[in-house]
Amino acid sequence: MSGRGRLFAAPSHPVPPLRAALPIRKDPPGATEAVLLLHGFTGHPGELSIQAEAIAAAGYAVLAPRYPGHGTCRADFLATRAEDWARRALDAYLELRAEYGRVHLLGHSMGGLLATLVAARKAEEDEREPARLILFAPAFALSRRAFALAPLVARFAPVIRHGRPVPEGEAGDPDRVTLHREYRSDDLVVMAAELEWLRRRACRLLPGVRSHILVVVGERDETVPPEVARFVATRAQAAASIETRMLPGAGHVFPFDRDGATAAAFAVDFLGPGPRR
Repeated sequence: MSGRGRLFAAPSHPVPPLRAALPIRKDPPGATEAVLLLHGFTGHPGELSIQAEAIAAAGYAVLAPRYPGHGTCRADFLATRAEDWARRALDAYLELRAEYGRVHLLGHSMGGLLATLVAARKAEEDEREPARLILFAPAFALSRRAFALAPLVARFAPVIRHGRPVPEGEAGDPDRVTLHREYRSDDLVVMAAELEWLRRRACRLLPGVRSHILVVVGERDETVPPEVARFVATRAQAAASIETRMLPGAGHVFPFDRDGATAAAFAVDFLGPGPRR
């Protein structure tokens, strides 16, 4: 097998996901509506656990799925494509829709793009009351302009080795150390190209989304610029309504750091009390 073939081969021994990366499912008694939570690029469902707990406590059923290749290992990740992640998001929505009358959406970063794809499909269903779409730092724009070049660069350099050290704030968490080694220590250019494909598709579909939309951004986000809130407000012309919130001093990972509870409170306030039987 060629070097490139080895690069894209699935692991010979399947790697189970980290416990933190397992899907989250909560079904409060009497809930009649649900919320689908979608995590970010190289992330996992556990990163939205604060929001999952708060939304379930408000009376909504909750599902946070894990996308193929996430929360396991690099070889597994490299064997997937954006279509796989989008398909898992759509399947999760359809699973919830089969059980509950209405399904709302919450997505962080790339999860915001996937949530937009699902919301665009929902618009075709012509629901009487548009569902709610919550976007945490949605990756419609990225501060690193290199992402736009990833589809071209990936043809010649699918992976660029750096061996970056584990960030100081993550060194004490074994799961974060593992995830850094597998997904973030090097530039996985070929996967950044998949993210760029997804970003462009979501940007094209955003004008057709009819949901009530809440955009939450971090003031000091170095991955997705806070100005993305203005982009959504300008582009989502068919939305039933658009609200924005700024988290002062927050970075990109605010759903699962010190600002996680505040972000969860924004989401619950926007959703309102969950209807019950």
